[in-house]
Amino acid sequence: MTPHPPPLRVLYRHYGGENTKPRPAYYSKVLALVSMLRAAEQLDQAPELVYVNDQVRPGPLLTLMEATGEVVDIKGGSDARSLRATFSREAAREASPDQFLWFAEDDYLYRPDALRRLAQGVEALPRASYVTVYGSGALDTAASRRRAVLASEPGAGTAGAVATTGDVDWYPAAYATSTLGTRLSTLRQDLSLLRFTALSGGAWDQASWAATAGYLPYTAAELRADLLPFRAVPPAGWPKALARGSVRVAVSARALRRPSRRHPLFASDPELVHHMEAPIPGARHELSARSATTDWAAVAADTWSWAAGSGLPVDPKGATA
Repeated sequence: MTPHPPPLRVLYRHYGGENTKPRPAYYSKVLALVSMLRAAEQLDQAPELVYVNDQVRPGPLLTLMEATGEVVDIKGGSDARSLRATFSREAAREASPDQFLWFAEDDYLYRPDALRRLAQGVEALPRASYVTVYGSGALDTAASRRRAVLASEPGAGTAGAVATTGDVDWYPAAYATSTLGTRLSTLRQDLSLLRFTALSGGAWDQASWAATAGYLPYTAAELRADLLPFRAVPPAGWPKALARGSVRVAVSARALRRPSRRHPLFASDPELVHHMEAPIPGARHELSARSATTDWAAVAADTWSWAAGSGLPVDPKGATA
């Protein structure tokens, strides 16, 4: 008899505060969590749900978390510190190296089939070290050498699908946010690099997945601006710029990995989750044609309708946290 694979393990990182990003009218962190729970119900095997909480106070979210999974409190204070702590905690855990870990942020809205499609994609992509279901920036694998080169069209348009599961194409991706997944064995291999890259500032999450795939995450001009800040940066900012530049040089050196240590990233087309931010020009890559057709406001409304009959301890009318 073939043993069952270990269940998907979801590490849902939640911060108790808010930022000043513009948000769509339907946004709430309760909605984000409910949508993930709805997606978890569609998995063939119940997932392990772990809520990694940073500065979370009693309220609807904590009640929902305590009712549906394991709650772990940490003192992070920033997204980078929270993720570094979560990576280290998971890498040290005794578990099957084949277990797939899904690292989730707390402001994403999930399609109801998102985690089921993710699980199917992981099975169909044995070469995939990292998998994401958000972001349409495709990698031109033929043109990419030491630096990642974007394909001319987003999604699977010109990059081409390397696998298809249901209505989802999987393609080589150029970047990801901190919402993505990997096997425990890959996390352990990349742990020191991931923890170090999280100290690099800026779009450190995107730099992380470039470095683990073996691509240089910074241009020479970017490194020069940090290491020679004396004309463009006031003297008070020199120490920070020099420290950041030193970290980025070290990350770049470690990105020059042997081919056997390079860990490619793949993504879904269409996107299966939505970062609940109001559109900001230039803030992200262009959506693929298929991703652009998803009506996320309708997904939000449908999620609340599902929640009303789910038996979960949540009141859609008062869930604004």
